[in-house]
Amino acid sequence: MARILVSLLVLLAVVAQVAANPPCSAGYYSSNGKSPCYACPAGTYASQTSQTSCTLASPGWYVSGSGSQAQTPCGQGYYSAAGASQCTICPAGSYCNSNTNAAPTLCEPGRFSANPGAKQDCDRCPRGTFSSISGATKCCTCCSGYYNDQVGQPSCFKCPNKGNFQQGWSPAGSISPLQCIATDGALSSCSQDSSGTCPAAGGAVSSQLRRAATTGGYCGKSGYKSCPVWNAITSNSGHGTQTTMYKYECVNIASDVESCGGCVDDPRGGNRSADGGRDCSAIPNVDDVICSRGSCNILKCSKGSVLSADKENCVPPIKRSHSKRDFHHDEA
Repeated sequence: MARILVSLLVLLAVVAQVAANPPCSAGYYSSNGKSPCYACPAGTYASQTSQTSCTLASPGWYVSGSGSQAQTPCGQGYYSAAGASQCTICPAGSYCNSNTNAAPTLCEPGRFSANPGAKQDCDRCPRGTFSSISGATKCCTCCSGYYNDQVGQPSCFKCPNKGNFQQGWSPAGSISPLQCIATDGALSSCSQDSSGTCPAAGGAVSSQLRRAATTGGYCGKSGYKSCPVWNAITSNSGHGTQTTMYKYECVNIASDVESCGGCVDDPRGGNRSADGGRDCSAIPNVDDVICSRGSCNILKCSKGSVLSADKENCVPPIKRSHSKRDFHHDEA
């Protein structure tokens, strides 16, 4: 009987001690896992009772408040290091495609991310542009004398030999080798430096330039030819505009005064292109001209000019000692 009484007294003492020092609840801790307990601080958690320490949030996870029993994944577009109380949005030039990213992944060369929070992957640089660095926030425009007919490229392709030129010329941002023509002005290099600064695109183009002396499609109409049409784009510097080809159109080269006889690469001076085309309206000192059967037919020269012997241009008159002869192309 005495032994039973002693055992009962011991049990009561243990119960009283437990009641006086209960175990720490989940989310709390102490040196012995019993009361008095302290809430786990932000960035840590305790998933079980009676904990003597708190667990740091894992990389890619976070714990926002104190006394937490679990950690939360950051989600796509965000990342965190161990012990984080909040997640950080992935910066521009990178992406975070997991729900538990420990660090952002930089965009590969040929790709870019203009805005923070990219989730799956960086965007590919469009045609006519490139990026040679990791972590790009934008793509650079291909320089004059270069082109890029593919997306996601780390560099642009140099224009091939054209006529007497070892490197053909093309407008900045060209998207096809068909835009390379036989004229000077091409840049010898087109490289992005390690800081991400884009090269000067160069290749300023006359506002009159509309078509290149090439074909890029099929025209089912007799007497018509497929010629590229030019469009304005913003340069790498962000100031001013350059031109780039954006579509083809079928042109009646037999009667189109701006593409008479073929596609026109450069209308300045009314010179004939490598394709055989000529912008009749750009011939100097001409007041009236038409395109007839693929040839410029000058009807009237400007004051002070006369039709040349080959009837291709308007030139200054040759001074003669005899009387002036009547010629219907002279000044009216």
